[in-house]
Amino acid sequence: MSPEILRDYSETVPYQYEDGKASFMGMEITVDPRVFIPRPETELLVSVVADACREKNLAFPVILDVGTGSGVIPLGITKLIDSCRVIGVDISHDALDVATMNVKAFGREASISLAKSDMFASLGDEHLAFFDVIVSNPPYISHKDYLELDAWVKAEPRTALYGGEDGMDYYRILAGEGRAFLCRGGLMAVEVGYDQAKGVKALFAENGLTDIKGFRDFNGYERVITGWKNG
Repeated sequence: MSPEILRDYSETVPYQYEDGKASFMGMEITVDPRVFIPRPETELLVSVVADACREKNLAFPVILDVGTGSGVIPLGITKLIDSCRVIGVDISHDALDVATMNVKAFGREASISLAKSDMFASLGDEHLAFFDVIVSNPPYISHKDYLELDAWVKAEPRTALYGGEDGMDYYRILAGEGRAFLCRGGLMAVEVGYDQAKGVKALFAENGLTDIKGFRDFNGYERVITGWKNG
């Protein structure tokens, strides 16, 4: 990390940035101010996806991670599922640089590929009805909640936090556009804010996903929502 970045550090900046490392599912992940710091809730998201793949007996699932950031979701999934392929996309070149470092550090180049894309914008027709799973931990902080965040959270990239006026902008894109990229019987799984489960479930239902479920975190909040493309 450059002296210019370290110079302004204080107690209001996450210690993970000072260390250059964060723990995720027992892995030491490289992080810096270009990427969001992984949280325990995202470990739940990864576990839910891995369990669903096993329950559906998917021998070689192809998974899309939308907004991959530092790459922790692909790294977590490939840790739990040996025979899978994960494509991680992100709008940020900087985030993809960090994700590339992490993928190489864990020797996962054969199972994880990375690409620049604003949500689904860079995916072509060849990816329609292509993915067994679409997973995402999108920016979901509302305008009101963003203003009230602690300084150490605001030290993280705003683009990885801010989800629009009501925090739901990216869920609308995921639900509205994502279904077309899921194969029949495919799964969409997202992490949500502490008060967003009901709204995201409604978006999933409105866009034709079925068997919609919520999974609770260690604080009792529904933090992971899943839905299936069964038609």
